[in-house]
Amino acid sequence: MEALVREMQDPETGVPVRSQKLFLTSIPSAFMGMYILMTSLVLKSYLISINGMFIPFILGYDLIEWLMERLNIEDSAEAVRLANILCQSGYFFPVGDTKSLVVKDDSSLYRFQTPYYWPSQSHCPDNVEYAIYLAKRSLRNKQKHGLEDYELEALGSLKLSLQHKWDFVTMQAEEQVSF
Repeated sequence: MEALVREMQDPETGVPVRSQKLFLTSIPSAFMGMYILMTSLVLKSYLISINGMFIPFILGYDLIEWLMERLNIEDSAEAVRLANILCQSGYFFPVGDTKSLVVKDDSSLYRFQTPYYWPSQSHCPDNVEYAIYLAKRSLRNKQKHGLEDYELEALGSLKLSLQHKWDFVTMQAEEQVSF
């Protein structure tokens, strides 16, 4: 799977480039570290400017078309199933819909995940990273980014277990939200 995703990111033969500027309100900070790396890896994608930085994106129908052409797939439903497997495995993710990992054969935007977070790297975020993530979500608009019940419970237990680091956690969350 990783070889296929690397081919998708190839500047010469990867998923096609289109130029477009959009402004998004938020991007998960877990993916903020990949901007510089992905700018050099993924040139065939949408470039979206966020706070003066250009972020690479791809479209759902470009992804499906590329898979069909590259793998000689006749049925687009089969290419969509393959794209969904890659998405659910963590190689790319939808930008707008953060609740479901589904690839659609339309103009939906997707981002490649940084190789650091690919499944083969076995990267598991520690409790501090998860606490920062939950604290950031609790600082944002409650209707749009509100925490689920299980996340509220996790945040409470992390607050107790990371009591000695909680000032650091809240400081990092506030700083990343303001970015």
